[in-house]
Amino acid sequence: MEKAWQDVLDRFYYGIYLVTTSSADGFNGMIASWVTQCSHEPPLIAMGIRKNRLSHEQILQSGKFCINVLPKESIDMIKGFKISDWQKKFDGLKHIPSPNGLPVLDECIGWLDCLLENTINTGDHTLFIGRITAGGMKNAGKTITLSTADYDGVYRGTK
Repeated sequence: MEKAWQDVLDRFYYGIYLVTTSSADGFNGMIASWVTQCSHEPPLIAMGIRKNRLSHEQILQSGKFCINVLPKESIDMIKGFKISDWQKKFDGLKHIPSPNGLPVLDECIGWLDCLLENTINTGDHTLFIGRITAGGMKNAGKTITLSTADYDGVYRGTK
């Protein structure tokens, strides 16, 4: 990608979400910013994930994912999801299972359980379309969500 274009894209404002997945070996969680609602009826979420991510394969295999909407105060906690041992990402974090059996963090603002509806190849990422099957608020008093403006570094799609 042209550097001048990336410099502009770096200024786009996105939320920072925790996407939780699972496999036979345990739970996983990844930081995602390319997440948006894409339909009211049926209720659908679109999410872009780089093809080389473990979560990408886990979503394809399990057919489900859960989006945790994070409060601004979770900036330090989210760094724990950048560790290499994915099976330790939830160590020390309080969470409950969603109806689909995926982690919902106690400190999240709200969450959405999704079943994989469709995938679209979008270059080095896949656009996952998920149908919302459950969700709710956990901490409605926390109204300011974590965003790319709060997050260290800029995602340039190279990792």
